[in-house]
Amino acid sequence: ISEVSARRVTVTLPRPVQLGEYLIKARGYCVTTVRLEDGSVGHAFGLDRGGPVAECVNSIIAPAYKEIFTGDPVVAWDALYRRASAPLSSGAALRGFSLVDLAAHEAVAKHAGKSVVAAFGKSEKKFPKWAVIGYPPSRGPEEIEWEVRAAVAAGAQGVKLPVGMSPELTRERIIAALDTKLCPVSTDLAFSCRTAEEAMKIVGGLDLAWVEDPFVSGSLMELKKLRALLNSPLASGDDETHLYHPQAFVETGAVDILRIDTTCQGGLSRLLQLNDYLAQKKMPVSWHVYDAWHSQVASILDVESISIEYSAPGASVDALAELIVARQKVSG
Repeated sequence: ISEVSARRVTVTLPRPVQLGEYLIKARGYCVTTVRLEDGSVGHAFGLDRGGPVAECVNSIIAPAYKEIFTGDPVVAWDALYRRASAPLSSGAALRGFSLVDLAAHEAVAKHAGKSVVAAFGKSEKKFPKWAVIGYPPSRGPEEIEWEVRAAVAAGAQGVKLPVGMSPELTRERIIAALDTKLCPVSTDLAFSCRTAEEAMKIVGGLDLAWVEDPFVSGSLMELKKLRALLNSPLASGDDETHLYHPQAFVETGAVDILRIDTTCQGGLSRLLQLNDYLAQKKMPVSWHVYDAWHSQVASILDVESISIEYSAPGASVDALAELIVARQKVSG
């Protein structure tokens, strides 16, 4: 390796996004680069959630990773983690570690003249495409119907709506999507509920593909309580930025569906180490955005992947990816 580096990129949103109590005016990303001596370059990016992710890469990870790396990202991951498990096991440093790992896998694949999937002797599979709709969350139920129709026309096999401006609006928007009867519907409650009872006021009695992330991290008991009340499957795991995920959800029976994000939960190397465990547990996985990466990771692993997420241009779900795609279309 000749270079391991990271920088912060801030994307100001064209209009703020209100998710429950959270007002998002800009999205901050860490963009990592791994360059091999022959010039092969890998990149990865993910939301930094306001943490010093780039700083962790440049100060904690990069110097040691360059020293340790001998050509296999999985071996490098294990060696560096054993050397510095305390900082790398959670938080901003784990986000940075995850992104360096993804970039290293891409650089190695490019060195071999292959895609990451092909480098593992696999072919990219087709997974159900889910459209993230309903942005901005202030949009009323009368506008949801045309979004569902547009998503299905574009190839979506299901749609997911975020929490609205109020619990009442959230439920109305979900019902509007369900009433189209065009595809399965799920909802992301975006950590907005404090109790299972609060969540049930929004989703109780609704026939949903799944209910996602109702509570903040550390709410295992509340998840178990809600799971016992729901008629729909329960999913959680977005931004669980620690290495007790996903085993904590699996072993406690807190969810029906795992939400997994390689950009903050250890990268591809971590999931390769968990592949046999996840396959044995037979718990389905719904991947958290970053479709370009997660469609490849899902193709490599032996887990049941029930959804790869895509967001509409301008929705600001993954603002940096939306900007990259928009510029590619203009230049093309």
